Amino acid sequence: MRPRNGATDQKDRSFIEAARRDQIVKAAIETLADLGYSKTSFARIAERAGISAGLISYHFDHKAELFQQVVADINALTDAWLTERIGDADSYREALRRLIEGFVLFCDTHRSQVLALGQVLAGAGGQENGELVRSQREQSVGQLEQMLREGQEHGEFRDFSPRFMAATLLGSLEAIPRELYSRPGADVAAYAKELSMTYDLAVRRSRLSRITRV
Repeated sequence: MRPRNGATDQKDRSFIEAARRDQIVKAAIETLADLGYSKTSFARIAERAGISAGLISYHFDHKAELFQQVVADINALTDAWLTERIGDADSYREALRRLIEGFVLFCDTHRSQVLALGQVLAGAGGQENGELVRSQREQSVGQLEQMLREGQEHGEFRDFSPRFMAATLLGSLEAIPRELYSRPGADVAAYAKELSMTYDLAVRRSRLSRITRV
């Protein structure tokens, strides 16, 4: 058998540690979704993951650090999901429609992640976590604002305040989980289409305005 070298050992350790961190984050997401922010402790997460609480402390110094990783992982998952669905949209109107409908479907098919994210953002306290909430919201509004502004620049959207419309749209998106989860029998596809149509009507440039502009 060929002896292992230091580089191989280090690579294996890095792989094992990364896998363990992923296991802890997934267990934290499930625990947050089931028990809520205040009842989620290292002990409860460890119980769900089948590991010791001390092992969690080895990878994360405190709950705030672990919850920041939870937010980062869920955001990355959401971004990948929406990017795939927006895909090759050939207009800003189509991209906006796919974004809204895709987010509604994401909320329906990734309930643990959505509930966990909501618990962290709603329950976060203190200066460090407060900054996490503010930066999360500002990033979301900024991304929507950029899409709306570019849609205006390309003549697809009417004149309006991109910032105000982005904040309004974000508020509608943030309300989706509560609406869906409080009505288990809701027609998710119909809800998604209704919401996307609402904002399409709100932002699109009318035929009359296009004629007047010309």
